[in-house]
Amino acid sequence: MIRLAFITLTLSSLLSAWWLAGVTGEALLLPLPLQQLDHFRLNRNLKSYLDKIDVLIEPSSTVCSQKKDIPVLVLVTSSPSRFDHREAIRSTWAKHLPTYFIMGLNGPSVEDLMVDNYVEAKKYSDVIIYNFQDHYQNLTLKTALMLKWTSEHCPTELMLFKTDDDVLVNPWMMKRVLEETSGSDLVGYRKMNNYLHRDEYSKWYSPRWLHRQDFIPEYLSGTGYLINGKLIKKILETAFEVPMINLEDVYFTYLVSKLKLGLKLTHDHRLSPYKPLLSLGCLYAGLASAHSLTPEEMLNAWPRVEGPLPAKSFCDRFVDTYWNEWFLY
Repeated sequence: MIRLAFITLTLSSLLSAWWLAGVTGEALLLPLPLQQLDHFRLNRNLKSYLDKIDVLIEPSSTVCSQKKDIPVLVLVTSSPSRFDHREAIRSTWAKHLPTYFIMGLNGPSVEDLMVDNYVEAKKYSDVIIYNFQDHYQNLTLKTALMLKWTSEHCPTELMLFKTDDDVLVNPWMMKRVLEETSGSDLVGYRKMNNYLHRDEYSKWYSPRWLHRQDFIPEYLSGTGYLINGKLIKKILETAFEVPMINLEDVYFTYLVSKLKLGLKLTHDHRLSPYKPLLSLGCLYAGLASAHSLTPEEMLNAWPRVEGPLPAKSFCDRFVDTYWNEWFLY
């Protein structure tokens, strides 16, 4: 009898502890982030979005309208409040590459155009602002606007480098990449055999109702990839036939370019989604682009990057012989 009571008490205690742990665990969980994906339930036709979006501000004159012979045009995804990131880019690598920033509004309507953004655009003539709400889940739409703007304003002979505002570009290594990959369809850091993030807490969350397949064989990291100018219009027109998803790099480089058009995705480790472990000149010299830098890190790293590598210098030999992706994180 005593043994039965002991067993009953023990089981009751364990069940109570299990229940309490479950309740406590739920209470400690952070609230789910606002994903802003509902508009994809209503409409996933890219063309219908673009047809409703007008450009509000753009430079009156660009390197394209001036008919300048440029091998590469850089378009940077930015957002209204990231002034410091744009200033860091203007102070560093944008002095050596034709660079423009594309963004939307701080809210859902044109009244949400920030006065500071208007003043910035007029001061620098390098900002293109469209009439749509700027948030992370609209990156596919923002990249589509990049392609649309380039196809309407620029010659097809150039290469478009799509990148983000936390990326440091090495103009001299970028020149090497352009020379060595001339004629390629798309060039970037190729991600192989990846699974989509189904965790709602993930920044890259993609629900199964948006894209059923879990597995993505290959795509180019959206932190920075090159697109052959001759293909930009074709890629955009083909995207009108492919239902949108929120991951712009998977959408444009894999679903549209690779799967639908059969274009080749060329891997180049120098267009890196990572950054050097240490802020050493030779480590940055081995990259055409490095990702996830704060404005302060970009400004501090630039003196170690600035200027082409002298022939047969130590860094030049290091880059050609010893440089390795193990130096990145």
